[in-house]
Amino acid sequence: MALKDRIILFSRWPVVKAFRSGIRRMIRMGLGQRKLDMPVLETERLVLRKLDQDDLEDIVAWEDVPIAQSARVQAQEFLDYCFREYRERGIGPWGIQLKETRVIVGNCGLPHVIFKSHCGEVNYYVAPRHRGQGLAPEALKALLKFGFRDIGLARIQARCELGNLSSERVMQKAGMRFEKLIEDAPSSKNPSHKQRLYAILAKEFDQAGTELRDRTTNATTHSDGRS
Repeated sequence: MALKDRIILFSRWPVVKAFRSGIRRMIRMGLGQRKLDMPVLETERLVLRKLDQDDLEDIVAWEDVPIAQSARVQAQEFLDYCFREYRERGIGPWGIQLKETRVIVGNCGLPHVIFKSHCGEVNYYVAPRHRGQGLAPEALKALLKFGFRDIGLARIQARCELGNLSSERVMQKAGMRFEKLIEDAPSSKNPSHKQRLYAILAKEFDQAGTELRDRTTNATTHSDGRS
């Protein structure tokens, strides 16, 4: 099946909506891709890792789909797409796994990397039942750290649909700033559709980390002074 056909096929599966624009942009990059290593990334509450076949049931549970068999077929198609990405690019969607329960609650990735200009694009998805806990910003920050410090990117961007305030807040909490409104991918069925583009530079990410460490150190010092 051609990649463009798989995009259309995946359009009904909510998790893949986060990847469709990334897949289109990868098509336009042609042979400019370089195979990357995909390490396991950890945060306080999460493990970000490659998805495997044993994750199928967790993926099926991400969304309430009226026909269970349809959900399973679409979940398997998404997994097959992930496996192809791992083989061909070295990296693909990271599964977002809760350390406490070991359940896969979503995914995130770097579907678009331009090595010549040291730029990349991230995306993320957390299942509705697990939202509102700050998991998406936590995963996104780990992905930004990987992009800047492991790959050596200088700029990373992300995008969201107009009106998707929750996705916009995720980018803001990760330190990304709004840049401009942009057109959807040219291959989209609605090319005039606008999206909100956010971005962050490596130096901004490093500065934010330094300021957080300074605040933590100061808070500890003040606490010790009161004891």
